[in-house]
Amino acid sequence: MTIGELLKEERLAKSKTQKEWAGNIISTSYYAKVEKNKHRITAEDLLVLLHLNHIDSSNFFQRLENKQDLIHEQEKNWGYLATNAVYHHDIAALKQIIQSIKDSELPQDKKAADVLEVEGMIETLRVNLEKNYQPNIKLQQKLKERIFNIPNFTKLKLQLYCDFMDFYDLEANKQIIKQIIKEKANTADNQIMLAVSAIINNFISSSMSQNHYDGLDYYITLVDQMPQLPELYLIKSSIAVHKYLIDYHFHKDEKYLDYCWKIAAGYRLTGMKDFGEDVATFIEQEKKKVADN
Repeated sequence: MTIGELLKEERLAKSKTQKEWAGNIISTSYYAKVEKNKHRITAEDLLVLLHLNHIDSSNFFQRLENKQDLIHEQEKNWGYLATNAVYHHDIAALKQIIQSIKDSELPQDKKAADVLEVEGMIETLRVNLEKNYQPNIKLQQKLKERIFNIPNFTKLKLQLYCDFMDFYDLEANKQIIKQIIKEKANTADNQIMLAVSAIINNFISSSMSQNHYDGLDYYITLVDQMPQLPELYLIKSSIAVHKYLIDYHFHKDEKYLDYCWKIAAGYRLTGMKDFGEDVATFIEQEKKKVADN
């Protein structure tokens, strides 16, 4: 919740018009835009406004903080549910999350941004799962613009790019990753390392799916050189599958397939059945390519 939204809530609770509420502190037209989050109000004017309408300022700011904390927890929960839905290829669950966001008390601009991200997740699933699906180019462009408009490779920008890098072609991804590596290669931030390694993992997988194998050992080495951290285990094991499949592609040695099947079995044994099935499907696809050649 924003300051403008909480002011509106307080005003309506006291059954006052905007003109009565704003008094002579700021113009009614300006105040109306504050409530709509189109204008900001200065700290000085806000305090005078609260005093004029007999609102305790400490209570007002505490309510604002509490509501913002609640919204933050809601967003974290939506993020968890969305990740789980993508993992299980559950488009219906993602649509329910979109409705929950629309029904929430988030500011309109934040609602639009969060809905766009979940719609992007649905788009990614449909592109990857539905054979005759016609990509929503307009939606994909909106997501690219959202990513592009974030300055520098922050955690948010890296996460968004990782989620939606399927919307870029292979050469564009290669150039973007080059910039990411240049900027973040020496980071000590575990979350940044996780995001970068996930991006590299997705790029390797996409490259292999498009029959581009040369030069991928460079990216594999980058992830191999990252510290052995618990949060990096899943990505590192996935990178290992790619490494062994690339070895199999070039050397045709069955031992590399055996290594891959053991990793896939490990996923299933540790409760990651869907992920294990996806890895098994990828192994079969790469195995078929070698057989066909």
